[in-house]
Amino acid sequence: MKIAFSTLGCKINQYDSALMKESLREGFQVVSFDDIADVYVINTCTVTAKSDYQSRQLVRRAINKNEKAKIIVAGCYPQSNPDVFMSIKGVDLILGNQEKLELKKYLQIIEKESAPKIYVDKLNSDETFVHSDIKTFPNRTRAVLKVHDGCSSYCAFCIVPYVRGKARSARPEWVIAQIINFVDSGYKEVVLSGVNLGSYGIDLTPQMSLSSLVKEILEVTEIQRIRISSIEPEDVTDELIDLVASEHRICKHLHLPLQSGDDTILSKMKRKYDSAYFKNLVLKIKDRIPDIGLGTDIIVGLPGEDDTAYENSVRMIEELPFTYLHVFTYSKRRGTEAFNFKDQVSEQVKKERSRKLIEIGKRKTTAFKEGYINKVLDTLIEGERDKKTGMLKGITGNYLRVLIKDEGMDFKNRIIFIRIVKIDNAGQLIGEIKEN
Repeated sequence: MKIAFSTLGCKINQYDSALMKESLREGFQVVSFDDIADVYVINTCTVTAKSDYQSRQLVRRAINKNEKAKIIVAGCYPQSNPDVFMSIKGVDLILGNQEKLELKKYLQIIEKESAPKIYVDKLNSDETFVHSDIKTFPNRTRAVLKVHDGCSSYCAFCIVPYVRGKARSARPEWVIAQIINFVDSGYKEVVLSGVNLGSYGIDLTPQMSLSSLVKEILEVTEIQRIRISSIEPEDVTDELIDLVASEHRICKHLHLPLQSGDDTILSKMKRKYDSAYFKNLVLKIKDRIPDIGLGTDIIVGLPGEDDTAYENSVRMIEELPFTYLHVFTYSKRRGTEAFNFKDQVSEQVKKERSRKLIEIGKRKTTAFKEGYINKVLDTLIEGERDKKTGMLKGITGNYLRVLIKDEGMDFKNRIIFIRIVKIDNAGQLIGEIKEN
């Protein structure tokens, strides 16, 4: 039976999809979402109105691709609002975030019926981290490993705690075993991911920290590169900064969500820091790790964000050494505290504010790239060549994407040294393999 997956949203969702595919090794053939399949699985995201729209579009695309296929909608969107998919003719099965991890069980009972079946249990306080083994990360050179799920922070704008449940951590011995699996399967880089990664280990007995987990991984496994995915500012300790600075096997790359540079808005958001704390943290990291790639998230248009508040965000973004931005337009999420906030910002104003920040982000990314022309960087070569140029594709430790000139040699899935030559007309870094 041919089965196809489409995954929206975060790295956690990417991991969950890989886990579902792993469970179907026997009896199923995983094919591209563009192919004609017997079953289509859409692993959804509901962080914004845009991701909701994209999820619905993918569902309809699958239905149109093969009207006889079984259509499964899974993940965060149905966990939040399963009724949306009841009204889409052609949907057969609706699974919540816990249920989707048992996909194989539900595939055995699915039938093409007039009305979809819903399996979405309410998330409760007794949940524990689901430990399921995985050896490969299909079609990816870098493996993502989910070591933490859920969130207990309840920021005013965020739906994630309601669709992912309370914060919970993977056991360290299981994490180690999974990384050894990835190493044995040939992976050179593992991306440690979590919904609230920085709070890893607080719920374990005995408690431990993300830093202690990373140290254990370095000591026990032979993984060549560890990348730490998005982490909340208040969880970035001096110990973690020193670890990233001193260990060559840890990528010089951090993603710290700012969300707003205005203290009033940060307070309304129920963030756990103010702008001064965030600024000092970023400058300390940059001073300690000069070559670091620093990304951030910023939300525009939270109710009550006036021109002054927005300009405070712009000023802060301009001042700090970010290398890329993820800009989000605020979306009302039913069930969150901000859903009932007054002083809504118009869509036109949000659109213009977002456009301006995106342009700032592009300038910062270009400036960061320009600083590496004629420099040598460690680069993981990806499995597929660039479709337009035919050149190798690579990603550096500090999160720069590079196209590499080569002479047909097999460097795929290897970490090699690349000399950055130039930025092409499309804004892409061009590199060449450094000769010994």
